Amino acid sequence: MHHTGLPFALPVEREIQTHANLVVLTAERAYKLKKPVKFPFLDYSTLALRRQMILNELHLNRRFAPDIYLGVAEVREREGKLALGELRDDLPEPTAGVQDYCVVMKRIPDDAWLPALMRDGKLDERHIIALMRALVQAYRAEQATEQVRAAGLPANLRHNTLANIAECEPFVPECLTRERWQRLDALLRGWFERNPEVFEARVAQDRIRDGHGDLKPGNIAFVDGRPIITDCIEFNPLFRRLDTLCEVAFLATGLESLGAFEMAVHVFNAYREVAEDEYPEALRRYYQAHLACVMGKVTALQLNEPEVPVEQKHRAREQAATHFALADFHAREPHVVVVMGIMGCGKSTVANAIGAHFGWPVVNSDVERKRLCGVSPSDRLPQEAYSREMSVKVYDALYEAAGRAGSGIVLDAQFGLAAGRKQAIEAATRAGGHALFVHCDAPDDVVRERMKRRVLDPSRVSDATADLLEQARSRFELPSAGEGLELLQFDTRNQAAESVKAVLQRLL
Repeated sequence: MHHTGLPFALPVEREIQTHANLVVLTAERAYKLKKPVKFPFLDYSTLALRRQMILNELHLNRRFAPDIYLGVAEVREREGKLALGELRDDLPEPTAGVQDYCVVMKRIPDDAWLPALMRDGKLDERHIIALMRALVQAYRAEQATEQVRAAGLPANLRHNTLANIAECEPFVPECLTRERWQRLDALLRGWFERNPEVFEARVAQDRIRDGHGDLKPGNIAFVDGRPIITDCIEFNPLFRRLDTLCEVAFLATGLESLGAFEMAVHVFNAYREVAEDEYPEALRRYYQAHLACVMGKVTALQLNEPEVPVEQKHRAREQAATHFALADFHAREPHVVVVMGIMGCGKSTVANAIGAHFGWPVVNSDVERKRLCGVSPSDRLPQEAYSREMSVKVYDALYEAAGRAGSGIVLDAQFGLAAGRKQAIEAATRAGGHALFVHCDAPDDVVRERMKRRVLDPSRVSDATADLLEQARSRFELPSAGEGLELLQFDTRNQAAESVKAVLQRLL
């Protein structure tokens, strides 16, 4: 029901209420009205203000979805119901009898929205590429004014950036630990203080735009494969004046909060290519940690509102904790996940599943060995290729790869010696991140059976055979408490998806 309490003279299918808007859905159209509310960050409290915001909404959103935003209309009372005036591109000054105003949009099918496509397993890389093309095209269509460019300067970013992390502190320990907050504070405040030239360079490269400002998954749909971007921020231009990387990072972080880490990687890859933006990885990480904190704080604010029901507060607490955990996930980058175990234990299956879930590269010791020997992965190598000297070179290549990790990397090798595991930790630390070890194993009869089957596969990479199993067991130094490893044990008789869940839980 609208704030007048009157029903609509429309065949209403359903209504969607938010804290600031009402959307009325019919079979073919959506009508969006502003509620007469006032918050610290937005003001819809008068008819004149709502008229202006409705016009803003129409014209700003037509940059992204011109075919969807059909126009605006007056809302009047007729015979005890709310009726809409004619569809138009502008609105006259309020006259007697005008109750309100609305934006008129084409109805987008419920199953076309990005979260629904994701839920139904229908979202793929092609959608993301099309979305980035549409977004970048909209950015390029309108050059930035000096006022917009100035929004990207450190002097103007500083206050919001530092205020945001300070505003998260009251939610310790309810939604995040003191240690987690301190780590985020050190990253966000420290990185901003130490790297003002990075922000200045982004302004010089013309990367600041009056963009969308709220590019979350729920505001994006695809109809016949064509992206539709809706519902930009119309009430405060400062919230839209962003580095285009920050805008894209908001979408990627929103996808991660839904568990779609691989899709978030596709977002950055497609953006980099389409926008021709070779942004610094450290800036991407900074924006993701910052934006996840914003999401956490905004969600946690419900805990201070007396009118919010207890059950909703419980959900908000959990959701806020997830967002803060995601912020910390980015603060602790890079994640070097070491998948270890004897030959034939199933570690490559696990390593590939983890890599696929997070969109991280997987560096396999067998592939590296064959690369160093100058042969293709499925070629067989002579015994001398397995000398101690060659193994040292192989592991050095793995440690080197860890140093090049962006958000994360998966190292797939036996790591059967404590000394090698120590070097993996050191490599991760040098890169500014941490190492998580996943020790894979299975009973001997299972391992033997796998290795016998593998010998029959001409495309296999590993040269190991079942007769070497006993020797492999005797040489493998089981991880001990004294090594101080962050360790997960995984029985590979279980599905590899279970290992992904365990790694995700540990990293978040």
